[in-house]
Amino acid sequence: MKVLVIGAGIAGPILAMLLKHKGFAPEVFEKHSHPTEGGLTIMVSPQSLKVLDLVGLAHKVIALGRPLQRLLSRSETSGQVFIDSDLPSTFVDKTGWPMVIVNRTVYHKFLVESCEAQGVPVRWHKKLDDVKLAGEKVTALFADGSEAVGDLLVGCDGLHSNTRDALFGKSPASFTGVVSVSGFTPFSKSLSPPYTTMLQIFGDGAYFLTFPTAQEKNMWAVNISANEGEVEDWGPVKESERQAIVDSLPPHTWKGEPGLFLKNAEEMVRFGLFLRPIPDVWHKGRVVLCGDAAHPITPFLGQGANQASEDIYHLVRVLVQHAPLTDASLEAAFKEYTEIRKPKDEAALQAVEEEHAKGLESDTWKIILEMVHGPFEGPSEI
Repeated sequence: MKVLVIGAGIAGPILAMLLKHKGFAPEVFEKHSHPTEGGLTIMVSPQSLKVLDLVGLAHKVIALGRPLQRLLSRSETSGQVFIDSDLPSTFVDKTGWPMVIVNRTVYHKFLVESCEAQGVPVRWHKKLDDVKLAGEKVTALFADGSEAVGDLLVGCDGLHSNTRDALFGKSPASFTGVVSVSGFTPFSKSLSPPYTTMLQIFGDGAYFLTFPTAQEKNMWAVNISANEGEVEDWGPVKESERQAIVDSLPPHTWKGEPGLFLKNAEEMVRFGLFLRPIPDVWHKGRVVLCGDAAHPITPFLGQGANQASEDIYHLVRVLVQHAPLTDASLEAAFKEYTEIRKPKDEAALQAVEEEHAKGLESDTWKIILEMVHGPFEGPSEI
């Protein structure tokens, strides 16, 4: 059964590899001309590692990054320490897998190359324009005039999903009131942590976050409130503009690490954080949504890609368990998939909104610990 996978970001290649592993014939289509270098880091949680392990990649992904060991959270104004915990280092005992910080560009390139190495074609420069359903086939129409015909189509094309728009029309995005400025700063004598700590600092007018990566760089982010939204896409900041942006961020005058990270940054991006409503229905005929295409989530909990991995597992599971796949059995499979995932994704989105509102009183890690036990415990069902 041929499956058209729209989007070769993070979710698309993982889905395609798991489909291939279970006997389907996936083909991936991506609007960009090559793997993108946008974004900074991804927190690969146990859920994703469980799914990656099904296609033999979990331990290779762990080797790409740094397992998170410690969480330190404090106030800039009072110096009070809110959290000093080794909770992240306990994830292996609790779930069997660590939580790993991975450079997004490195991770994305690895997934695409692994996908192709496992015999899955990845077609570049294929921007989806429309979807046509006819009988037991689905046709993807691309901006370059080409078409692809399959038995199923899965939209893994993210926040700006053309698949979702083709099925249900465009949905409005709502600005969260937060703009994030993020970047990388090379390790130095004073900025080279002995072990992998996520440092959070809450201060007047801003929230600061940093942790080290396997590439000997510290990733950092500053979230500030804004009255008007920025563009949704990740946008690199020109070198000539960096100093003005750094000077506008409250943490550049804070004591200790924040000012040093900002002053010595070599890469920087700026973007607004937006949300879109989760649709009630995730499928139409032989087309279904997966990951951010179905449920965009802001990065406050670092769980977007991991929630997509849970989608992937359950989508492939229901396809396998409802075989042979007729129109009727596909309808039942997609309905079951949505009924399993939609409540969990809605809960994750609600948790993001609540944790953002709580600020200093956030229960972020308690919530994350509850999330990371998915998408299955014990042996996989597929």
